[in-house]
Amino acid sequence: MGIFDDFTKSNDNGAFDDKQKENVESKIQDDLSQIEKGFGKTVKIAVIGRVSTGKSSLINALFNVKKGENKKVQVGAISGVTTKIKEIKWSNNVTIIDSPGLGDVIRENSQETRNILNDIDVGILVVAGSVDDSQKAHYDELKQYAKKVFVVMNKIDEYDKKPKALESVAIQWHSSLGLADDEKLFLTCTDGYDPDYDPEAEMDIRGVDELRESVLSYLKEYGKDLLLAREMMSKSQLVKRELYWVLGAVGAAAFIPGSALYITGIQAGAIMRIHYIYTNEILSKKSAVAAIPLFASQSIGSNAFLWVKSVLPPTGILDVAAAGVAISVTFAMLSAVNWVYENGYNLDDKSELKDQFGKITKLLKGIKADEWLKIIKNPTDLKALIDKFIK
Repeated sequence: MGIFDDFTKSNDNGAFDDKQKENVESKIQDDLSQIEKGFGKTVKIAVIGRVSTGKSSLINALFNVKKGENKKVQVGAISGVTTKIKEIKWSNNVTIIDSPGLGDVIRENSQETRNILNDIDVGILVVAGSVDDSQKAHYDELKQYAKKVFVVMNKIDEYDKKPKALESVAIQWHSSLGLADDEKLFLTCTDGYDPDYDPEAEMDIRGVDELRESVLSYLKEYGKDLLLAREMMSKSQLVKRELYWVLGAVGAAAFIPGSALYITGIQAGAIMRIHYIYTNEILSKKSAVAAIPLFASQSIGSNAFLWVKSVLPPTGILDVAAAGVAISVTFAMLSAVNWVYENGYNLDDKSELKDQFGKITKLLKGIKADEWLKIIKNPTDLKALIDKFIK
């Protein structure tokens, strides 16, 4: 008995042969297992750069620390405040290394320093001001020990009245560090975290959202993005981000043979991630998949159509209709799941799930299949729709 048997029993019309179903189910089980295991992993980020480049302020900005809150990374206006390597346990899953460079760590051959260098997932090299060729060594060291390196030119507010100078300095840093043509230099401003900063003045935060999203997109490849994102965003922001990605994935899956199984796997994975967002606990893949038939029973016509379509060769017209149905059902399903968790319920509260799913499905009925495809291809329209259902 596979984890999809209860779902496929009521939807399989027999055209999808057992071997095909077995292969697809095996792939989906592996994907869900990776999600399940991912929540038990850790993320280590090394933020490297010379004194006064704004490393600590950048960390606070990345983690959306509010002005006036008790910050985990203290910053100051006096040069040299952060002169030693700091290993900050941000949460059970996230560790931050804050240091001017890795040279001293590399030279010291103690177990403690070796532990610091082990398994750095993301390295962030922070530079500022005029080009300093000595930073090339820090960049090379970071590339040696970190799986992925992002380079940030901070304090761009210093060039607000000299935009051409900013462009020129950015090009010089790109060349001095030996970045490849396709390697991005992130331009940021994180002004406002210094203790002496006027508490009434507005903070000037620029470029950080793009950096954060790039880091999270990279970590998603390894199933670690949610571990870090959970420390950076509110629950509703995380669910919106999840929906944004999932709807596109479901729309694409509707165009391949066997789409119903793939879509079910995507939906189950999203349920696991939403559960983790709200509870910080791991929901088993079996429990996530077990929730799918509940929604299928509420939208029999839609799911039956998807299943028939999934075993036929691509036709174009049917694919568009199937994609629209898949996106609509998935949107309603995950919005309902979000609602129950947001309001203190869980997946065991089946009557609440059914009720919310039915209400949201009715609200979405006016959107046609081809309109769904247009919506998910337009970031602004998709964001606006998600904002209506996820507060």
